[in-house]
Parts: sequence; structure tokens; C-alpha cells
Amino acid sequence: MATTYLDIMNRCLRKLGETELAGSSTDIETDYQKLLGQMINDVKEEVEDATNWRSLRQVVTPIVLAGTGSIGISEGNERSRLVRLYQSESMSGYLPLVFDVTDATTPDPLHELDLSELLYRQQVDPDTRVESPTYFALDNSGDGDDLDIYVYPLCTADRTLQVTLTIPQPRLEDDELTTVIKAPARPIFVGTMWHAYEERGEELGPDALFSEKRFMEALNTAVSRDEAESGDRIELIIS
Repeated sequence: MATTYLDIMNRCLRKLGETELAGSSTDIETDYQKLLGQMINDVKEEVEDATNWRSLRQVVTPIVLAGTGSIGISEGNERSRLVRLYQSESMSGYLPLVFDVTDATTPDPLHELDLSELLYRQQVDPDTRVESPTYFALDNSGDGDDLDIYVYPLCTADRTLQVTLTIPQPRLEDDELTTVIKAPARPIFVGTMWHAYEERGEELGPDALFSEKRFMEALNTAVSRDEAESGDRIELIIS
């Protein structure tokens, strides 16, 4: 069952002995609920950054125009990160999930370069044109609204890329109570309670170290479950 921002808010309010929001609510009502909302958002970001959650993965297909060296990925944000595949048997390390799929029947993997090196190559060799790029690099140094992908060499025709990213959700606003939270709900709830107890003072709730320990246990359990269900590389190596 999908967990909404309202669901987590009410779980926290219930445990704190506060008045819950009605199931039909679409907006946060009180100052304390707004404070609790900030805690939920802070913990949500911690949880989202803990691993490449399957629920946050997106496959995007930006099109690099002929003769241009980059394109923005509008679906991305400043917290987005590339998904990589671990290849132990080939000793290749981590392979990025970035392909040229202009010809969908023969996807061509691209090789990752350091952004500075790729920009250097574009600068010293701006005239070379090829059918398909060989290298790529990601950059999120702009205004945070999107993610940019750079390629080299430049191409003679438009090329469609396929990029697999982990894209965390943006912070939830007060009027987004119906938004479904994609990251695991339990560590977000447990972590928010830890923050709430700290804000109120330890004498009004469980010991702070105990609350922190419960949050870390809930987060580690969720990470382990997600990695196991996606085919944890350690388990695969052992087997």
C-alpha cells in the first residue's frame, strides 16, 4: 500500500499525542505540524541518500543534437546520481548505465570520463565529428533545476541516449499531503520520531540514543532488503 505524506504525518502526530489531520486534508494546519513536516523532509532526504533505492530509479532518454556537446536532463535535480553496475568477474569495476540507443536494436554503452577531462577534450578538439559518441560525463553545477550530460566526440546527427538515474523526490510542501513517498516509509517515520523527541526534550520521550539506534536499525534493514531484492552483488558473488 502506498504511503503518503499525510500517512507519515498522522503516524507521527498519533505517537506524539497530537491531534491528527483529517483523511481528507490537503494542507498542513498548525505551526507544530509545519515543524513536524520539516523534520519529515529532513529525514526523507537522509533516507533517500542512503542507497540507490529501486523506487527512485528512472530511465531517461535525452537527445543530444548534432554538433552539440551536451543536453539537459530535465527529470534530474541536484541530488540525482547515476546508477552503475558492479562487474567483478570482468575486473571492470563499476559500469555506468548509459547507452546510445539511437538504434534500439544495438544499444552502444558509453564510457565515463571525468568532467574536466571531457571538457578539455571538447576544447582542444572541437571539430571532430563521429557517428556515435564514445564518452560522457554528468554535471549538476547549474541552478539545480536539471542535470546536464556531456558527450565526446561531437556527432554528425542527433543521438538518443538512455541514462539510468536515482532521482530523489523534491522536498514536500505543506499542500502536498496526498503525495506518495517513494522511499521506504518506516525509517522516515522512526527517524522523524527521533528528531521530534529531541526537539521536545529527552524528559518527554524515549532516550535519544535509543531513538537514534532505532532509526539506524530501521534504515539499515530497509537498505539490506532493497539490495537483496534487486540482486545484491555480495550475495551473487558468494553463490
